[in-house]
Amino acid sequence: MIAGGTRTRIGLFAAFGGLGVTAAFVPALLPSAERDLRADLSIAVPVLFAGLLVGVLASGPLLARRPPRTTLLLGSTLQALALVTTAWTGEAAVFVAAAALAGLGFGLVEAAGSVAAKAASTGSATGLLSALLGTVAVCAAATPLLVALGAEMRPVLALLCAVPLLTVMLLAAPAPRTTPAAADAAAVGRDPRALIALLPFALALPLYVGVETVLSGWSAVIPERVLAVDPAVAALGTSAFWGLMAVGRFTAAALHRAALPPLALLTTGTAGAAVLMAVAGVLVASHPVWALAALGLVVVLLAPSYGLILGLALDRLDPARSAAAVGALVACGAVGGTFVPALVLLLGRDPASSTTFLVAAVLCAFVPVLMLAVSGSRQRAETTA
Repeated sequence: MIAGGTRTRIGLFAAFGGLGVTAAFVPALLPSAERDLRADLSIAVPVLFAGLLVGVLASGPLLARRPPRTTLLLGSTLQALALVTTAWTGEAAVFVAAAALAGLGFGLVEAAGSVAAKAASTGSATGLLSALLGTVAVCAAATPLLVALGAEMRPVLALLCAVPLLTVMLLAAPAPRTTPAAADAAAVGRDPRALIALLPFALALPLYVGVETVLSGWSAVIPERVLAVDPAVAALGTSAFWGLMAVGRFTAAALHRAALPPLALLTTGTAGAAVLMAVAGVLVASHPVWALAALGLVVVLLAPSYGLILGLALDRLDPARSAAAVGALVACGAVGGTFVPALVLLLGRDPASSTTFLVAAVLCAFVPVLMLAVSGSRQRAETTA
């Protein structure tokens, strides 16, 4: 775990706040950047997640040899650099490359932050992860409002790099070269049997993250193309997305505190979201406003899923095993974030097409099935014991 008491805990929340800024900045900026650069930048979304995948994979060796603070510092610095570059560049290729860099930093911070959250948790990891992911949603909801205000002067938006740099300021104190947990994690990572129990979660994460990426990555592009609105106004679609994510995550946290089991929250939410996503796919051509309303409900229902899936998986492991497993789990999610939007573009050609939403609905429907399989296998194991 990261040492440093209250300052470090605040730094962890700042790191997740930086994730919120990065997650919302690139999608919200797409419409105005496409207008300014006169290029289709839809590919920046899967590229962002390709960078995230690389970052998560790179986090494994770092977390095995250094405390999580080191990875958090590196990832936050890369995010700050990427935000400045996307705001200032006048070249489409540089914009896409900066999106990849943002994803790289995002992946490093997400993996290291998840390890730190597990180590800092008392009891289930789902509680602290829900609070941290709620912070992501709040910061991500606020970011597009600033992007909308600065759409006509993109370089000014580089000031948003202050958020990930705050993490650097808070966590810059020297840290030990290694930690016992990191060393234990490296040993566990060489034992694949320790991760077999996590297979359903490793399958569910890419499906969920891929569907969320379709909605978040094109949250400004979808309303722009469906409703033919101005790019500055379309940027508010990203704010709406993350605002709804915050509502869903904090509502789920309240229900969890009221003793509603996380698995019940997860299966109910993802099943309902799959149905509504299909409804949106049917309505988008003839009733676009109702389709967008259905998508809004989808976001609320899906919002807590990532933290619930990851938390339920980590609850099956001790802190040392978590450090080994979290990189693999987050990497699985990043694979979905990379390839599902690319698949959607290949099949539907347009982020706002009916095909996009129908394909996403089918993929989403597999998540509750996998989670119910986890529940059934655990019940059988307890009965046998």
